[in-house]
Amino acid sequence: MIRSRSSRSRVQRGSFMLEALIAVLLVALGVMGLVGLLARSMQNIDDSKYRGEAAYLANGYIGQMWIGDRAALNARFSDSGGGAEYDEFKKVVKQRLPNAGDPQVTIGAGPTPTSSIAQIRITWQTPGSSDLHEFAASGTIGANK
Repeated sequence: MIRSRSSRSRVQRGSFMLEALIAVLLVALGVMGLVGLLARSMQNIDDSKYRGEAAYLANGYIGQMWIGDRAALNARFSDSGGGAEYDEFKKVVKQRLPNAGDPQVTIGAGPTPTSSIAQIRITWQTPGSSDLHEFAASGTIGANK
């Protein structure tokens, strides 16, 4: 049986519509992938911003220790000493980092009798995430004579 030209064209009319729908679906999946990639990159930018802020705060605090009296480091700068410098540092950390915990600052004996080692640990949690981020820094504080 031979089909006429008009019956063949009716059968093929739907194939163009199907191809167009598949093309739209592929483009939509590509756009969704790009949006997901953009969202993840924005999250990584925020993470690096907060990590940089934590590094800046910790290094600044070690710098304050360098210009301070080495004999009173524990009393003024450590979390166990509870001095005014530590209280101010804790306040600044909580202002600059989201959901920040109390920074841990320990000061111990250094490699020489006139030096100390300061260790700082700062933790925070970015908004909308359950991951706990941490930055740790240490520095040797020498005697200022």
